[in-house]
Amino acid sequence: MITYKLTPKRKEIMESLHLDSLFSLLRYYPYRYDHLYLSSLTLQEHEQKVTIQGTICSEIKTQVYGHKKCKTTFEIEYENKRITIYLFNRMKWSSILKKGTHLVVTGKFHAYRLEVVASSFFVGFLNHEKWIPIYTLPQTIKAQTFQNFMEWTLKQYQKENIQNVIPQEFILKYRLISLKESLQYIHFPQTKAQLHQAQRHLKYEEFLNFCTIGALKRKILQKSGEKQSKIWNKKVLENVIKQLPFSLSEDQKNVLKEILQDLQSTSHMNRLVQGDVGSGKTMVALFALVANYSANYQGALMAPTDILAKQHYQTFKQILDPLSINVYLLVSNMSKSEKESVLKKVSEEKPVIIIGTHALIQENIQFSNLGLAVIDEQHRFGVQQRLKLKEKGNQVDILYMSATPIPRTLASTLYLDMDVSTIAQFPYQKRQVVTKFISTNQIQILKKELENYLKETDGKIYIVCPSIEEGTLELKNVESVVQEIKKLFPSYPSVYLHGKLKSEEKNQVMNEFLTGEARILIATTVIEVGVHVSEANRMIILNAERFGLAQLHQLRGRIGRSGEKAYCYLCSDSKDQEVIERLQFLAANDDGFKISEYDLSKRGPGELFGLKQSGLLQFKIANIIDDYAILKVASKDAQFIVQHDKDFMQYIQYIKKRIKASSLVMMN
Repeated sequence: MITYKLTPKRKEIMESLHLDSLFSLLRYYPYRYDHLYLSSLTLQEHEQKVTIQGTICSEIKTQVYGHKKCKTTFEIEYENKRITIYLFNRMKWSSILKKGTHLVVTGKFHAYRLEVVASSFFVGFLNHEKWIPIYTLPQTIKAQTFQNFMEWTLKQYQKENIQNVIPQEFILKYRLISLKESLQYIHFPQTKAQLHQAQRHLKYEEFLNFCTIGALKRKILQKSGEKQSKIWNKKVLENVIKQLPFSLSEDQKNVLKEILQDLQSTSHMNRLVQGDVGSGKTMVALFALVANYSANYQGALMAPTDILAKQHYQTFKQILDPLSINVYLLVSNMSKSEKESVLKKVSEEKPVIIIGTHALIQENIQFSNLGLAVIDEQHRFGVQQRLKLKEKGNQVDILYMSATPIPRTLASTLYLDMDVSTIAQFPYQKRQVVTKFISTNQIQILKKELENYLKETDGKIYIVCPSIEEGTLELKNVESVVQEIKKLFPSYPSVYLHGKLKSEEKNQVMNEFLTGEARILIATTVIEVGVHVSEANRMIILNAERFGLAQLHQLRGRIGRSGEKAYCYLCSDSKDQEVIERLQFLAANDDGFKISEYDLSKRGPGELFGLKQSGLLQFKIANIIDDYAILKVASKDAQFIVQHDKDFMQYIQYIKKRIKASSLVMMN
């Protein structure tokens, strides 16, 4: 590793970007490039971004105004024309630039006044096209300063032997340039071909590392020691089925069969169940926990919020109490004596089912014989939180639940460390939710229909806002909407809910809404996770353009859960054609898998059903949309490497170090 004495400014840059070595600096890639090439100044270029070069042929005039603000004006000769250049707030340069200096200037061109307002410039010549790297930087770091630092760092590594991370077999197979060349070209390419070759290497490397980590984690888990086969009682499961007022869908039955096989296996289960909103994942989790219970083991279900945990608890109690199956609740707002009572039962009783939140992973909870951990809305928990629950026992099988489906082909490529089960069908009857795209002024037209709905039924209404307090953006927020709703529906009590409320306050608000004490709930997106209010069959989402389709679909999933016809109104005044198309697509589609594919293609992986929060798609340079072909190849190669690990020992050791450093699994 190269170590050089850095200037205080460069040390400050490293610290602010959380970089611990010069090599990690080289791995800090540009997110885009300014492609500079000389423009021809025609009328077609009016008010377009252009790049020109020439010699300053006039005096430099600087007008100072305000605090540290100035306008510098001069002319340069280009294409036999005198072009006026404006620089704003470049006080230092106003004294450096002189008549006769040769500049390359990029900026907005005014064809009729022959003026360019410069956005960037440099002293020198542009003899061929130039690619300027643009980095994500805090305001304290100037772009040019960082570029100079990167250029200096690359020079320090010119004589160093930078080894390829990618095994040589695949370097040759795909005709990739070396890592050393890739790092040079990704920061300072001289041609488009160089940039393309650098991206090919680095994107494949990133995907290969990611996929190999997943495949190796799976192999390590399988070899981490056999667990005892859990022999579940078929009769107990049949008794639970008799308690249900509906039949399981074929998808639910198939997924449950896979889970039951995992429980009986001597290998640890590591399975993800993904399904659309309302597809019946909770019932699958219930049966899995009951099967585990019937095998004389304890089971735990961890939910992301107190509200959702309590809802699961009530569902489980209703079905399992007649069968004398012990179910307990553990959430943060319980009294000390209540918590101590539950902790005692969990440490002594066997078997038992416990439902809770993060409280389940606290050090003071000791399971006597934990056999199955179910993690609901798994992307809302960090890696360490999920790992802590698994560490609560030696025989623990893990079942992840997600109402955030991703396309099947993508799931099988990304989730190499776990088995993936999909519930695409709806149980007993599909939700009937009609979605309409409306403008703000149409809410007044809806007033009569909503009043009749509240008057003639026991129905309830959700009104969703994207922000909490009045801000600079023109967004509908909880505080202002509360006042409007009280004026519109004075006869019907309303409550509001948002993330800044304390846990006790949230529970009180939800209880008022659940019991019918309040008929209208004004809320932010905190309601998108699993809340089940059967009487809620109307929803208005304000500023719908501010949400991703995935999030809107999750919100829409809160209504129509009793099987009655429900209406969701997407309210937006946006004139953006892309926004209008997205909202119209959502209004016409209620299939979460179709929506995920559309959202993926339109907004990118960061918006895809919560995957950004999970950390799954935080790639530095690769993109699962644009580079999906590379991802598929890397996934296949990763599985080959892990299967033939003795032929790739050096690379496998590198991946193991990555896993250990990330604490993704416990290494013996």
